[in-house]
Amino acid sequence: MSKIPSISGLKLYPADSFIIGVDTAIMKFDFADGDADIANDPKSMVYVKDSRYDTGFQAYEFPSITSTIEDPNKGLIGTVYLLPIQPTPRDSVHYHKGDTLTYEVYITDRAGNQSNHLISAPFYLRP
Repeated sequence: MSKIPSISGLKLYPADSFIIGVDTAIMKFDFADGDADIANDPKSMVYVKDSRYDTGFQAYEFPSITSTIEDPNKGLIGTVYLLPIQPTPRDSVHYHKGDTLTYEVYITDRAGNQSNHLISAPFYLRP
């Protein structure tokens, strides 16, 4: 397992759409880090970018992991759930007509190593 973190299996729930102002989405992905230096540090982050905007990535703190299971000789694999994800319409037209987006996601570990990037399937915001 590589010391560079990797992510796979990016999914959103509900899988393809939700009603604006009513539903909440959950983002899920799997990760692996060969030296287990992930989480419990300000450098260890989850970065998410909404395809509808060119403002860059939004940073979220990587979820805490019990330090007793961190073993650099064995690495670490797991699943991350980010919730709630509540994308909002860009403007009143999209609020009434709906919108489509994707999310691009990557993570960093405590050493600052950046994982691969994943892009979600298209997600529809229903009015």
